[in-house]
Amino acid sequence: MNAVVKLPTQDEPTTNARIRAGLSRYRAWGRHADVSLASAVLVVQALQTARLRRTHASLLADKRYAPITEFFLNDIYTGLELDELAREIEKALPVATRLLPDSVMRTAAIAVEANALTGELDEAVALDLFAHGIDAPSDADLIASYRRLDQYPARHTQMQLLRELGLGLDRYVRSRLITATFKMSKGPAHMAGLAGLYDFMATGFAVMKPMKSVADFLDVFLGREQRILDQLAQGASDPFAIDDESLA
Repeated sequence: MNAVVKLPTQDEPTTNARIRAGLSRYRAWGRHADVSLASAVLVVQALQTARLRRTHASLLADKRYAPITEFFLNDIYTGLELDELAREIEKALPVATRLLPDSVMRTAAIAVEANALTGELDEAVALDLFAHGIDAPSDADLIASYRRLDQYPARHTQMQLLRELGLGLDRYVRSRLITATFKMSKGPAHMAGLAGLYDFMATGFAVMKPMKSVADFLDVFLGREQRILDQLAQGASDPFAIDDESLA
């Protein structure tokens, strides 16, 4: 088995095309046809989630930032649940385009793209660990796999997508017109079978609305991840160890 990590193209012509491209990449995940690979990916994701929670423990412990941190960890960074969304969007993408503001659909496209890339990265790690006979990996095994695979460019792209997604959600939640239009579309969206997509976006709006600066949060959250990525590339003995920079 081979895992190919494909970086997103820069010239998707439309929002719909970007969403369909992301879903096509999701459909290509090897785990859909390989139960053992699916199980191995879950092990990798659990290990990565535990590391993320350690890295961002101070944000999770701060009531101001816990909701948005949980949103990033549970709904974005460690994998959006695309099974339901894929079925919804494939059946009702034209309806979604009519019902939901275009700005909201563009942000949904980024979410699908980011998740597709995250899934590709996770599969590559799971396959690499399997190739080295490791079925109960430790952090050290994870670090070694990251380095063997040299995923720096793809993981940097992943973080760029996450920043774009976070800033997009924040920008739209500050717009009264977009917020009002989005709220009015709840009933029609659910009736059209787009509950999963609508609810994901609604959760993002809800956790970001009370915040003064999502950009500051992203600087800290993604800044920590970038430092870990840099330390992995530089050969640091413990790349997961970073200073716990906090938000004021």
